[in-house]
Amino acid sequence: MSPTFPINLCLEGRPCLVVGGGRVAFRKARSLIAAGAQVTVVSPGCCPELLQLEGLQLIDEPFDERHVAGAILVFAATDDAEVNRRVAHAARQAGAWVNVVDTPAECDFIVPSVLARGELTLSVCSGGAAPALSRRLRESLEEQFPPAYAEYVALLAELRALILASIRDIARRRPILERLADAATWDLFQAEGPDAVRRLADELIADAT
Repeated sequence: MSPTFPINLCLEGRPCLVVGGGRVAFRKARSLIAAGAQVTVVSPGCCPELLQLEGLQLIDEPFDERHVAGAILVFAATDDAEVNRRVAHAARQAGAWVNVVDTPAECDFIVPSVLARGELTLSVCSGGAAPALSRRLRESLEEQFPPAYAEYVALLAELRALILASIRDIARRRPILERLADAATWDLFQAEGPDAVRRLADELIADAT
């Protein structure tokens, strides 16, 4: 596959299409819904998990080229290679970007293995060469970045807004932002909780003003 450019897309309200009704299609649809996309799934029959998903339009019929109209991202996730090729061709003809599951050479984009902790997103991608390796590396990150990181990142966002409002000088506020994001502050958060970090921020702001 050609070299890729890493990017995080804002899909809120954007139309996306998933063709397929199995577990892979379910995972793609679920991720798109979580990103706020307007999701349509096309398949003559779906797995129970897909049927239970809320927030999508389900078209219970075989794929037709007309289904790609308006979509900006298309996932070809059937177990039929010929159908997937038709989906990819129709998507490109319509100006959409397409991902053909398990076929990197036919993809316009690759979905990395992702670990999400609130607003923090960590992704690992092997360019389609070794998805199992990407998954293993992502799993190893779960221990380094436990679920509490979601609250920690939200706290840093809160304190960043406070610092930007309190200190106009970029040169004076940068060291504070870096201090709050370092490993010692994460250790403080784990040991004493968010209020301890807020107190630290107040002290750093007072010293800089």
